[in-house]
Amino acid sequence: MTPSSDEMIRRLKDPGQSVRVRAALDLGKLKDPALVEVLVEALCTEPDFFVRETLVWALVRLGEAAAPPLIGQLGDPSALARKSAAHALSKIGDPRAVDPLIGLLKDSDLEVVSRAAFALGQIGDAKAAPALVGVLGHDHRDLEAIMVAALERLSASAVQPLIGALRHENWRAREQAADALRVIGDASAAPALAALLHDPCWQVRFAAVNALGCLGGAGAEDLRTKALDADPRVRALQLRLGGSSRPSKRSEG
Repeated sequence: MTPSSDEMIRRLKDPGQSVRVRAALDLGKLKDPALVEVLVEALCTEPDFFVRETLVWALVRLGEAAAPPLIGQLGDPSALARKSAAHALSKIGDPRAVDPLIGLLKDSDLEVVSRAAFALGQIGDAKAAPALVGVLGHDHRDLEAIMVAALERLSASAVQPLIGALRHENWRAREQAADALRVIGDASAAPALAALLHDPCWQVRFAAVNALGCLGGAGAEDLRTKALDADPRVRALQLRLGGSSRPSKRSEG
């Protein structure tokens, strides 16, 4: 016999993980907007990853009706609530979440920042581009990968903010901006990337060489006409991508 919705809700608090997964599945199948608050509360307090994923599935089935209560959780004191809500919103893609998600890019919890950045990339609103670029510079490589992927999805709207970030005082921000411009592949960034071939940090020069080589055209021409880098790692990439055979007199950064 199929349990009542009240029984399903009660089972969301059962100590057994498999029982909670089953309850989330059954509630999701109902696709009842009246259950949104219950599902959101369960999601934002659930300690188990697999149960949370099932609850996200149930909320996605409810679509836009789930967005307002999830957006409300983005300001919750609990990092679990904030990251869980951001994750669910990344699946729903409601544009009403953009501004609150931008606010989460300054969160003290890096996993929350990552989930917010991913969600903004999935929603794809151009106004998120400057805020995402403003987060570049972290030394957390997983976060960097998520930021670059989000900026790639925003594509043309991210190009000018990223070109501006090539002059950032933080070398990691310059490196990551060059990486993002590489994956976006906009040739208008070639002159700004070429200027980075004189950067004092080899990591930034490496990223610039990589980006210019991938851009082709004017970017590849910049590599052919520039002297080889003094750093062997950059020089090897420069040669592989068609750089000059002239040695550089610049010392390594």
